[in-house]
Amino acid sequence: MQSEKEKTHTVQAMIEECRDKQRQAEQERDYALSHQKKVEIPVEKPVLYQKCGNCKQTAYLKAKERYDTQRKKLAGRYKTKTAMYEALMFLLIWYSVSTTLFQMIRSKIFISDCVVFFATIATFTQTIAGWVVLTGKNMAQISDGISNPVIAGIVYWLIRILVCGGCLVGAGILLAFIGIKIAGLYKKYCWDMITIMVILVSMAIAIYFGDWIKAVLPINLLFLLLFVQLVYVGIRWYVKGWRENRGYV
Repeated sequence: MQSEKEKTHTVQAMIEECRDKQRQAEQERDYALSHQKKVEIPVEKPVLYQKCGNCKQTAYLKAKERYDTQRKKLAGRYKTKTAMYEALMFLLIWYSVSTTLFQMIRSKIFISDCVVFFATIATFTQTIAGWVVLTGKNMAQISDGISNPVIAGIVYWLIRILVCGGCLVGAGILLAFIGIKIAGLYKKYCWDMITIMVILVSMAIAIYFGDWIKAVLPINLLFLLLFVQLVYVGIRWYVKGWRENRGYV
């Protein structure tokens, strides 16, 4: 009975010793993982092709060199052709604009329509300015109730200046806002070669065939050009929005 207890005690001691060794080994492992140093070993990447027998370069490097040379040549040819195309387009546009302007100067109907158009704008501006001045004058009559003539005169001119100046500033801000919006629409939707072609073609038609257009449709030619541009911008705006909504752009 005593020998069995001694054997049991010996086995338990061996188990505890094994557990201690296991815990020590785990501690050493954790220490090694937390304090180990990473060493980068350079590894040469394998080349897909075997080396040539007569030279040190590989077939891959030779093929890549030929590709780079050919790509540079093609890039140079592309730049040359692009420069030639841009120069040709510039010359064509310059020729079209110059001939159209010269013909516009010779066209009496188009020049007369331009004079009428700007005269109408000037008359309209003068009418609006007259209304503004009259409104300021009527509002300045408030100063008639002031007994002191000096103060009444100061208030009178102050009211007229404020009314006229406010209307002038408001009209300037409105025109600037409209101009910025139109320029933004042109830059966003119509800033390309198509717009230039539409402008040149519409001007050429209005100038060269102005007599026939006036005979069929009695309308101011300059106003007709502006109306065509307005319709064109509206169409481009609609088409651009339609493509964006359907994910084509």
